[in-house]
Amino acid sequence: MGHGTSETLFLPSYTDDRPPGPDLPAYRPERSEQADPAPSLVGQKGEKECSYTMMKGGHSFLVMNLISAVPNSQSMPIFFEGSPVKGKVQLHLKKKDPISTIVLSVQGVLLVGGGNAHGNLDGYSTVFLNHKHTVWAQEEQKNRVALNGDHTWPFSIDLPPEVEMIEGVHPKKFRLPRTFHQPFGSATIKYEIAVQVVRKGFLRLNDQLVAPIVFIPIVAPPPLLPLRRLAYEQGATIPGPKADPEGWHLQKAVSIECALFDGHSARAECRLFLAKPLSYSTGSVIPLFITFESDDRQLLHLLSSPQATTVRVRRHIICSSEAHKAAVESKLNSSKAWRNHIDYSQRAVWWHAEDRPAQGSSDLTTALSGELHLKPDMVPTTSIVNFRVNYSVVIFPFNTPGFKVEGRSLLLEQPITIVTSFAPGPRPRMLTPADYTPDIKNDADELQTNGEFSNGFY
Repeated sequence: MGHGTSETLFLPSYTDDRPPGPDLPAYRPERSEQADPAPSLVGQKGEKECSYTMMKGGHSFLVMNLISAVPNSQSMPIFFEGSPVKGKVQLHLKKKDPISTIVLSVQGVLLVGGGNAHGNLDGYSTVFLNHKHTVWAQEEQKNRVALNGDHTWPFSIDLPPEVEMIEGVHPKKFRLPRTFHQPFGSATIKYEIAVQVVRKGFLRLNDQLVAPIVFIPIVAPPPLLPLRRLAYEQGATIPGPKADPEGWHLQKAVSIECALFDGHSARAECRLFLAKPLSYSTGSVIPLFITFESDDRQLLHLLSSPQATTVRVRRHIICSSEAHKAAVESKLNSSKAWRNHIDYSQRAVWWHAEDRPAQGSSDLTTALSGELHLKPDMVPTTSIVNFRVNYSVVIFPFNTPGFKVEGRSLLLEQPITIVTSFAPGPRPRMLTPADYTPDIKNDADELQTNGEFSNGFY
């Protein structure tokens, strides 16, 4: 991907050029470096050449050069959806070689591991992409003599945006997924590009040079809604649910019943609003707004603390334990057929809101504004054959000095979509410094809901 192409992409970035509101947590741009997120891979411009060589007889025989779209990639070359896989193949021959064809292939594979730890399940692999490109073919040459000497062939390969696979018994189209690998995880998505030198003759040996690559889809969210877009353009605070009811999503009210420290019981209603549309870019934020309504002022005072509410992003990785099984609802709920991995992000940051919805009397209602920081290199929402990465925003049970809510189940879960690019127009603005340091310990009690445990996917 050249410079001109990268400039047309609306990619995640970080802006902190507006002052915080009066009730925001203290935020100074000169804060330590961890306050600013590392730039997203898809936000970098430039190219880098990565070379792979096969030696024969003490000299370079076959060389594959790949043009990575990210200039400072430390290991594997990186390619983005919508941009060609570019490079060149070099052949250095000391004598005539009966080569018939030289073929490049880009392959994408889903690997699912097995083992007794997963219920005595067998592993398997599924090839979802096998895109071939002929570099050189002898039959296409006017002079069909054997190759000799030094040769260079540049190439540019356009990958298909979608692939068709059989899911269960029916064909289904899937967007190419992002490269994915998680330590100790049971599923991996990997891509590699191979150049194969094919020779004539039944007993002739062929040569193959393989290089791993990273593929990143470019997926943008729907356009921002008008009032939120206007606020970003003007550098103003985004309007809350009262001023912009069409710009916020409310799933349902959550009832909170608890016992306060003096022994009496109290009840409140909690409403969590997420900025619409419910599709958010990596390296960006999820704007939040939460209200509490209660006729118990003591409980309302406790809930008004920004530290009282725990909201996180929940990542749910699902992969089938058996190849080519349809992802039907009955099997999604069967631990024998599907493996589930649950992880959580760090907590949302909260501050006292200037706006509040109109329901209830003002002295019986309190409201907080907040945001969830999304790490730039998060894997986006993904679906390919028997593998899924899904995201949601969840509210954990309240547990703060002064009161405790009974039960360990999540109070609310709202599905969201994570994408890798921005919609045209102004970028969402962070109102608090992004710190992606995990804020959870290995023995974090609050994350052990319904038998699940997470060290955090950050």
